Amino acid sequence: MKRIKPEDRDLKQWAFLLLILPLATISTGQNIQINEVLASNASLDYDDFFQYEDWIELYNSGGIQDLAGYHLTDDPDSLDKWIFPLDDPGLTTILPGGHIRIWCDKDEQQGSDHANFKLSGEGETIYFVDTDGMTIIDSVSFGIQQDNISFGASCDGCAEWQYFNSPTPDAPNAETLLSPSLLYINEIQVANASTVADELNEFDAWVELFNPNDEQVNLAGYVLEINGVSHTFQNIEPWLITIPPNGFQIFWFDNQVDQGSNHIALAPSESGTLSLVGNDGIIIDSAAWDADLPEDQSWGREQDGSLNWTVFDFPTARATNTLQIIQPGNLVINEVQSDNFITYPDNAGEYDDWIEIYNYGNTPIDIANYYLTDRADQPQKWWIPSCNCDSTIVPPSGFVMIFADEDGSQGWNHANFKVSSNGEPLTLRSPDGFTIADAIDVPPLALGKSFGRSYDAGLPWIEFNLPTPNATNGAENGLGTNPSLNWNEPYPNPIRNGQLLHVASEGRIFNANGQEVMNWANTRSERIEINLSEGIYFIQWMDAYAADRKPSKLVVLD
Repeated sequence: MKRIKPEDRDLKQWAFLLLILPLATISTGQNIQINEVLASNASLDYDDFFQYEDWIELYNSGGIQDLAGYHLTDDPDSLDKWIFPLDDPGLTTILPGGHIRIWCDKDEQQGSDHANFKLSGEGETIYFVDTDGMTIIDSVSFGIQQDNISFGASCDGCAEWQYFNSPTPDAPNAETLLSPSLLYINEIQVANASTVADELNEFDAWVELFNPNDEQVNLAGYVLEINGVSHTFQNIEPWLITIPPNGFQIFWFDNQVDQGSNHIALAPSESGTLSLVGNDGIIIDSAAWDADLPEDQSWGREQDGSLNWTVFDFPTARATNTLQIIQPGNLVINEVQSDNFITYPDNAGEYDDWIEIYNYGNTPIDIANYYLTDRADQPQKWWIPSCNCDSTIVPPSGFVMIFADEDGSQGWNHANFKVSSNGEPLTLRSPDGFTIADAIDVPPLALGKSFGRSYDAGLPWIEFNLPTPNATNGAENGLGTNPSLNWNEPYPNPIRNGQLLHVASEGRIFNANGQEVMNWANTRSERIEINLSEGIYFIQWMDAYAADRKPSKLVVLD
């Protein structure tokens, strides 16, 4: 058999196009539509350089169309941001009913189909623009995206859009309903009085589902049924109904679906049977409970996915049932840089946002299974993987660097979010998914500057002119305290009993009657646990660094 060389194949293809062009209807760009978007490609499909990059797919509903000179952009103030090449008709020509996929990786040197911008997993608007660089032909807006789930027209060129569990780049859009994966109803809490709170700090009944598979499972089309009454999961917010591989997801039985896709239009009775039904109508798993389930205790499998069930005095929502729930170890967010110019490269040689975690204790701490997030409504936004052995262990007085670049393909320590240079909150949570190890509000930061503790694990937080990633912080590099986090102000405030209060290394707390109710001195961690009656208190700083000795008001919530 004669082997056709690639260059010969291209010549034959273009010879064919030249033959049919006179007979075909030449389309205009008005027939081109944005058809599908993948803004969080963690591990789905890769480009010619084996990199998992975001992409945009276009669809042609008209005749043959050459897109040379047209534009794609994610910036309404720069509609001509990226231009389809003028010298690559093999890429820019779409046959009737055909597709074109453009990689959005900000790496044009990798080819003509690589745009000069990336897509945001936090959501944004993208535009297809005419050759004049001003006329918008089509646009699509999307919200927060889930890894490896695309957002596209329900069918090629259709006006209605949906999420796709199985993206279809360079192919017709169609949702493939797969047989239900193996899933388990893993834990149930009916009488949740004060144990696990939802995003609005409400204590509702909940169920935990466990995914033992090596691939994530999106529950769109699946059904939860209690005593014959059912709730079908809608793929409106896929990040709320997707269970990570070998991971967990909880759903709230509160009849408040307006609070999110993880809130179920069901209310469990004191006893009953709960069933999980696949998108093909087959029951995947069932569990029963009775009226004797105590308040603030849960009913769950002794081990994840096992046959034997037991009562848990300490529920393990979003975590393995064998987990011993304890307060997080001596871990703090120590330093953050949101606009890394030339400070500290990652393993790929890129200067991305970074977060430094510090262990101020005397024993090593494994941060695997902890969570980092920049959103209050997504407390488990990024799960620190558990498959990296010694890499996730933070030694005593040691550091671990996390790169916030939305590029998990570059390594385990690459988070699925970026840190906004305009400022935003960051929270580190323990493996139970809800206990806070540390939290900080990062202020707006200028290029090349970082925000960190003046000394490792200490206060105050200051701007660093010379960042110290993966190294000891020193106040001599600082530019001064951030006005939003005054050294003389307690944090957090208000605070709930059982939470850790960031304090000076020495101080006293008085009640409204002037009676001393707490005091501390020489605390290395500069964090104390609050256990006081609900009310208003006053803190007097005694630390030598606290210039202002005037008492600060502290509100304690029960």
